[in-house]
Amino acid sequence: ADNVLGQNPAHIVLIINGPGLGKGLLCDHLVDECGVAHISSGNLLHDKVACYTPLGKECAKIMTHGDLVSSATITTLVTCRMQELPWLPLIP
Repeated sequence: ADNVLGQNPAHIVLIINGPGLGKGLLCDHLVDECGVAHISSGNLLHDKVACYTPLGKECAKIMTHGDLVSSATITTLVTCRMQELPWLPLIP
């Protein structure tokens, strides 16, 4: 990573595991104890569906059928959320 990032580390931690295995609990502790931001792709999707926007409707349709929302959509949602965090540098 040092060869790629040099003196500019990303300071991003990914917590990945299956449903119901404690990711949210671990992230709650990290938020409380380390002051980090917690961005959950699942929460972002559910929030978008609840807003009933065109994208939310499309995501709801996909999820209702048990299919996976595209990586491009998830990346867009995460990027938008990260740009809302005032202490993170803007993402191009």
